[in-house]
Amino acid sequence: MTDIPEAFGTFGALGLDPMSMVALAAIVIIGLPHGAFDGAVALALGYGKTLRSMFRFIVAYIVIAACVVVFWMVFPTVALLLFLLISMVHFGLGDSQPGGWVQRSIQTLAHGGLVVIAISLFHRAEVDPIFAHLLVDDTTVLWMVLSGAAYGLAVIVACYAVLAFQSPVLRPRLGELAALGAAYYVLPPLAGFALYFCAVHSMRHMAHIWRELRTGVEGGRSMLQLAFAFSLVTWAAGALALWLMPAAEALDEAILRVVFIGLAALTVPHMILVDGLFRRAPDDHKSKADTGII
Repeated sequence: MTDIPEAFGTFGALGLDPMSMVALAAIVIIGLPHGAFDGAVALALGYGKTLRSMFRFIVAYIVIAACVVVFWMVFPTVALLLFLLISMVHFGLGDSQPGGWVQRSIQTLAHGGLVVIAISLFHRAEVDPIFAHLLVDDTTVLWMVLSGAAYGLAVIVACYAVLAFQSPVLRPRLGELAALGAAYYVLPPLAGFALYFCAVHSMRHMAHIWRELRTGVEGGRSMLQLAFAFSLVTWAAGALALWLMPAAEALDEAILRVVFIGLAALTVPHMILVDGLFRRAPDDHKSKADTGII
């Protein structure tokens, strides 16, 4: 039997260090399952009242994800730019504190922008070949956008600091932002992203969903069972995608492409469900529990 590295030609074509490979594994094993709670969210929103309605939800989720993959294959540069933009909004919404529209927008752009923009610009030499592999063409336009956005991010963070000076409730999250910024600067780019995605974003999202839904009709045990099932399906789909990659492609390049294009594909339906529907759902869809974080 041909071993995996041999089947994919070479390993290490991107020059990823061991910490970065561990980071990719953490993103897949720890980070991706946070989206598996979408099954419980769908139940809370009424999409799982019958097997037919749950089937429709799953089909819609898969179709949207598949459309993202196809769009990426046809328009990779536009797709990556849009992925970075929606990721910035999604991450920022998850980290922002309740408040007025202006205050919430500043928090969202600061937290989400730091993940996307700072990691990229702090480690441009290491990130460029990653972007190039995901784009399969020139990265010039992408870096022009990111470099320009950095000035806007600086203004946003300054406004955030002013808001935090006036409102003590914002100071812990501003401190978190500063600590993460330092980590992004010190750690390799994939390790910095994995730190945020796994330890901050995923944990915060799962804790929020658990608090909201654990005492509802879904129940804690059902939520975990659904999350486990959805995680298995996601991992299986990723393994299948990796197996279908061209044999001549280096293993680390193939893994990188599957992980990040897969993330983009799952982020779109995940955002529609969580940020578009669940955040705006009436409170009777959610439990009132404020404790019980897993």
